[in-house]
Amino acid sequence: MSAPDYDFKSLSPYDFEVLARDLLSAHDGVTYATYRIGADGGVDLQAHTEAGLVIAQCKHTPDATKATLVRVARAEREKIARLSRRPKRYVFVTSAHISPSDEHEIAETLDSVADTVEVHTRGWLNTVLSNHQHLERRHFKLWLTSTQAIAEMLRGGVFLRGESRIRRIQRNYLRFVHHDICTQAEAVLSSTGCVLLTGAPGAGKTAIAEYLLLQWWHRGYRIIVDPRDVDRWWEWVEDDTPTVFFFDDTWGQTRYGDHGSHHYDSDVYEFIETVVEKHTDGVPSKLLIMTSRIQVLHDTVRLSDASRRALELISKCRVSIEKLPAEVRSRILFNHLHHGITDSAARRKLAQGGWWHNIVRHRNYSPRIVELIIKRNDHADSETLINDLIQSLNNPLEVWGSSFKALPEYDQQLLLTLSVMDSQHVPWQHLDRRLENIATTESGFDAAIERLGGAWITCEYVEETQYFSLVDPSQRDYLTWYLSTSPSAMSRLLKNTVDFRDLAPICSQGIAIELASQQRLFSLGEDLLRNVLDTCAETLLTRVRDLWQREIDNKMPVFDSGNGNGELFALLFAGLIQAMHYHADRYKTTNSVVLPDDWFARELNELTAAGQLAQIHTVGELADTLTLLNDAFRHFAEHRVHPAIAKATVELEDLCRSFWENHDPQPSRMTGDRGQAEDLVQAVIDNAEALVQFFVCPKLHGMSTDSIDQAVAVHIRQSDELEELAERIEVIESAFGFPLPTSREEINTLLDSTDWELSPPHSATVNTYFAQPTQLKTTMSSAAPIDALFRSLAPPEEPQGFPSK
Repeated sequence: MSAPDYDFKSLSPYDFEVLARDLLSAHDGVTYATYRIGADGGVDLQAHTEAGLVIAQCKHTPDATKATLVRVARAEREKIARLSRRPKRYVFVTSAHISPSDEHEIAETLDSVADTVEVHTRGWLNTVLSNHQHLERRHFKLWLTSTQAIAEMLRGGVFLRGESRIRRIQRNYLRFVHHDICTQAEAVLSSTGCVLLTGAPGAGKTAIAEYLLLQWWHRGYRIIVDPRDVDRWWEWVEDDTPTVFFFDDTWGQTRYGDHGSHHYDSDVYEFIETVVEKHTDGVPSKLLIMTSRIQVLHDTVRLSDASRRALELISKCRVSIEKLPAEVRSRILFNHLHHGITDSAARRKLAQGGWWHNIVRHRNYSPRIVELIIKRNDHADSETLINDLIQSLNNPLEVWGSSFKALPEYDQQLLLTLSVMDSQHVPWQHLDRRLENIATTESGFDAAIERLGGAWITCEYVEETQYFSLVDPSQRDYLTWYLSTSPSAMSRLLKNTVDFRDLAPICSQGIAIELASQQRLFSLGEDLLRNVLDTCAETLLTRVRDLWQREIDNKMPVFDSGNGNGELFALLFAGLIQAMHYHADRYKTTNSVVLPDDWFARELNELTAAGQLAQIHTVGELADTLTLLNDAFRHFAEHRVHPAIAKATVELEDLCRSFWENHDPQPSRMTGDRGQAEDLVQAVIDNAEALVQFFVCPKLHGMSTDSIDQAVAVHIRQSDELEELAERIEVIESAFGFPLPTSREEINTLLDSTDWELSPPHSATVNTYFAQPTQLKTTMSSAAPIDALFRSLAPPEEPQGFPSK
C-alpha cells in the first residue's frame, strides 16, 4: 500500500486519542497514558520523564480552520494555567491540515503553558505512521475504508465466502475497541502459529479474529476463511504463499457437530497438527485462527476423541474471552452510539445522565446485542433506544423476536428449516424442496430470499451453486428456542421433511449431551427440543416410518438388479437402527406411537432380502454388517418376543453369519499377502466385539498366526489410540482365535516409554484439556473519564453537562 496520507475522519475522538498516544510514545520513546476524555481540564495524555511532566492535548478536528484552532488553543491555555503543577513540555495534537505558519501561530498562543510547546498536525501524524508501520497495522480503522484496500482483499486474499465477509468487517470496524485480549491473542498467534479464541455467544470472538486477520493481511498474507473443501486445505498449507486460515465456530456454530461432516473432526485435528508442526519447524508462513463457543467446546471434548486430541495439542494456544472489563464494554457501547446515531437531538439526550452504567454492568451485556439494537434503532428517539437495550439484555433471545414475528409465515418456515440444517452453507436445492408444500401468497422461495437477504440470511455462489447461511449464530439460538416453544411450528417442520436424513439434525437436538453415546432421542437431560419433540412424537415417528419406507423402496431395485453392494446394505442397516432409536428412546410419549411390531418385522424381512442380494467383497464390509447387527440387538431385544420379529431377527442374524462362511474374500482377490493382512487386521480390530458375540473367526487363507501378530503390532505402533487398544487386546485376541504375544509386547513397550495416564472421563470439564488462560483483571479506575466520553456525544455547540433539574 502507498505511503500514508490519512485524514483521520474514520476515527472517533477516543480512537484518535489512542492513535496520538501510540504515536507519541513511539516517537518520544516514553510511555504516554490516557488521562481524561472530554471536559478534562486540558489534559488528555501525560508522561513522566526525567526532565519533568509532559502533557498532551488531542483535538480531533479534521476540518478545523486556523481561526478555530487558535480559539481552542486559547481555551486550553486557561485550563493549563489552573493546574497545580506546571508541565515541562506541552504537546498540542490535532487532526487538522494546516500550514507551518498556522502551526507557529498556535504554538505562540500556547507559549506560556510550559517550557517547551509543540504543535503536531495531520502531516506530522502521517510521517510518524510511516516510520512505525506496526502502529499503522494496529490502527486498521485508518486504512480499511479505502477502496484500494478492499480491492486488494478481494483480489489477493482467498477470502472464501469473501466479499460478504469483507463488507461485514468494513461495516463493523468503526465499532471495534482494541483491548488487552487482542494483544494477548496477537502474541499467541505470533509465537505458536495458532490461536483458539473461546467464550460465550456474542463475547467478541469473531471481532478479535477479524482484527487478527486484518493485521496479517496488511503484512501481505493470503486470507482463507472457513474453507469447506478439505482437499484444498492441504493444497494451500503446502504451497509457498504466506497464509492465514480462519475457522469460525470450528466445531459447530451453536452445538457440537452441526458442521455436517462425520470426518470433520479428524480432518481438523490433522490440519492443526500440520500447522503447529510447520511453525515449530521454523515455517511461520502458515497460521491458524479458530473460534469456538465455550459450551460447544465442552461438548466437543466429551464426544470426539479426535477433537479432544486437537485441543490437547493446542492447549497453550487458547485465549479465553471472559467478561470484558467495564471500561472496554463502555467504549464498545460508545463507538456504536457515536457511529450509529446521527440525529442531533437524540445524541444530546444520550449525552445526559448516567444511563450507560446500567447497560455496561448488566449481567447479559454482549457486544452483539449492543450492535443489533443500535442498528435497529438508528432513527429512534433516545428513550426508545435505551428501553430497547435494557429489554433485550433482560431477555437476549428476544433480540430477534419482533423481526421474526413480523415475517410472512413462509419466510418464518424457511428460517426455521435453515436453523435445523447446517445453517451455514446450505445448497438452495436442499432448502427449497423442504418448502414446496407450504402455501404462500408472497411469491415463493426467490421472493423470500430477497426479503430475508442481509438481515437474516447471506447468499454466496460456489461453482455456480447458490448457498445460504444465517447471518448470525444468535439468530439460530432464537430460532431453536422458538421451535422449542411452538409445537405447531415443529409439526410443520417435521411434515415437510422429504428425506430420512432430514430427521437426524432435528432429533439430535433432543439428545441429552451426556447420553449422546447411547443415541437417545428423548431423555431426562435439559435438552431444548426434547419437550416439543415429545409433544409432536406421533407426527415425528409416523414421519420416521414413512421416510424410511421411501428410503428402502428406492434402494431395493438396485439390489434386485444385482448392483447392490455391501456398503449400501450397511447404510440401509444403519438407517433402520436409527429409526429404531427414534422409537425406543421416547420419554413422555404414549403407547399409541411405540414401534409397530408388524412394521418392524416387515422392514427386517426387506433388509434380509436386500442382504441376500448384496455383493460383498471385502473383510471390512463383512465385519461392518456384524457390528451393525450387534448394535441393533441391544435395541431389538424387547421386540424379539413377537413371533414375526423373532423369526425375522434370526434370519438376519443367520444372513450375517453366512457372509463370513460364503463370501469371506479369497487370496486371489487381495493385492498380496501384506495387503490381505492389513485389510484383515483393520477389520477385526474395528469389529472385534461383534465377531466374538457371533462366534465368527476370520479365515487366514494360508497366512500364519505370526504374520497376523506382526501386522497387529505394526497397527499398534502407528495408532494414536494406545489406551483403547491396551484395554481391548483380549477381545481382539478372542476375535482372531489365537494369542498375540508380539502385539502385547509392543503395547507394554510403548506404555513403558511414555508418561502414560488414562484419558480423562467424558464428564471432565473442558479445563482438563487446556492450560488455564490468563485472566485479565482490568477494571475501570474511575467512572469520570467514561462519563466524559459519553457526554462528548452532544454536538459541540450544545452544553455537555448534566441538565438542570
